[in-house]
Amino acid sequence: MKYIWIVIIIIFMGGCTSYNEKGFNKTTYRNWHSMSYTDSEGYLYDGYSVEGYDKEGYDKYGFDRENYDRDGFNDYGYNRDGYDREGYQKNGWNDDGWNREGINKETNSYFDKYNWSKNYINKKTKTIYDEYGWSYFGINKITQTKYNEKGFDIEGINKDTKTIYNKNGWSVDGINKNTGTFYDLDGYNIDGYTIDGYDKYGYSIDGYTIEGYNKYGYSRTGYDREGYKDGYDEEGYNRQGYNRKGYNRYGYDSENYDDAYIDGYDEDGYDPQGYDRQGFNRQGLDKEGFNRKKLYMGEIIEEKE
Repeated sequence: MKYIWIVIIIIFMGGCTSYNEKGFNKTTYRNWHSMSYTDSEGYLYDGYSVEGYDKEGYDKYGFDRENYDRDGFNDYGYNRDGYDREGYQKNGWNDDGWNREGINKETNSYFDKYNWSKNYINKKTKTIYDEYGWSYFGINKITQTKYNEKGFDIEGINKDTKTIYNKNGWSVDGINKNTGTFYDLDGYNIDGYTIDGYDKYGYSIDGYTIEGYNKYGYSRTGYDREGYKDGYDEEGYNRQGYNRKGYNRYGYDSENYDDAYIDGYDEDGYDPQGYDRQGFNRQGLDKEGFNRKKLYMGEIIEEKE
């Protein structure tokens, strides 16, 4: 009798070793617990139900009963909302109104109605910033923040006051809070200039008074209030009345008015040696004694003397 029980136990143990951890026989695929081809929960040896779905509700190909995979996309590549994995609908457009080729649905071009491309390039500037220095996402080109150098964001809201006006009462467009115009109660604009273009010190935006002189006393052309530039007036004469060659308005230098020479000749046309431009003296003779007719007159003059 003892030997019979030993045999039964050996057979029992041998039989158990042919079943996996889920109770399925590795050869027959029958389940030890349910004594059928499914376990107590209704799943076959391979883990799928008779209908072909696992415990998570997916078939061997990874789709559920509604034909969607674990990521929520069906075998056509669309989710339950009708979008593919890149966010495009079956009609080819995404929620932002772009197709895969970068065409905008509203404008039928590569740019939307605000002049931005699908890749956030501005139509006018061909960069990621528009002509006002803002990116598609509202980042300022200069400050690299959502506020410009004056403290306003792309919508014109001031970072300090959280309104369209800064603490001094000006909007991003230069409108004054108190007057509703481009000028404050004192008549100055956001940059501090009157309607005539002058600040409280009387200077224009380029630094000149209404008379046309800067704070150093010079005009836009470089002349001072007395009319001199680099020491000379517009006619080229200095305060003493002489030009850069040393001659006054009458053509004489500063040595002696009556004996002065213009370009080397006095007012009668003779140089300091007494000869004119043709080389003749006041008697009409050249330095060798010849007159203008080429006649030698030296001896005649000597006889007369």
